[in-house]
Amino acid sequence: MKDTTHNQEKYFEPVPERVRTLQLLRAGAYQFAIFADEIAAIAPWQQPTPLPHSPQSVLGVVSIQGRLLTVLDLALITGQESSAIQGDENSGRHIIALRGDEQLALAVDDVSNTLVPAAGDFVEHAETAPAFVHRLLRCNGGNIIVLNLKELFPAAIHGRERRRRSF
Repeated sequence: MKDTTHNQEKYFEPVPERVRTLQLLRAGAYQFAIFADEIAAIAPWQQPTPLPHSPQSVLGVVSIQGRLLTVLDLALITGQESSAIQGDENSGRHIIALRGDEQLALAVDDVSNTLVPAAGDFVEHAETAPAFVHRLLRCNGGNIIVLNLKELFPAAIHGRERRRRSF
């Protein structure tokens, strides 16, 4: 039997990493980015209806595009002071409705432009970084935190047991 494994390499070209657009935003003093394909909608601020016994980082629920979403305060999750105060000070804030089964949204202070980063724009982050940090993006002399959305809710509830449906 003839060995053809060395010839197979020419048929399989490496697949380049998919280029994904990032949506830039700010919460507190930090710049963040979310992959644009993970965003369902960006809505103007509306005061969430509070949920009883929820952690401080869970602001409550809102309805966006017919979906009831749990709003997380991104500033509080990242250890900053929240700007989710009642009144006119919230007029510049936004709610980012996220795609996915978790039905989550993020309260942010500002939404700016989108960008398509090059592979070399990303920098390594410390292994001690929180789980919600997917990567760091070097941009204009600073670093932007690219969020790992799957880890935001666990960070927001700080180990509290999640209420489960019982049948």
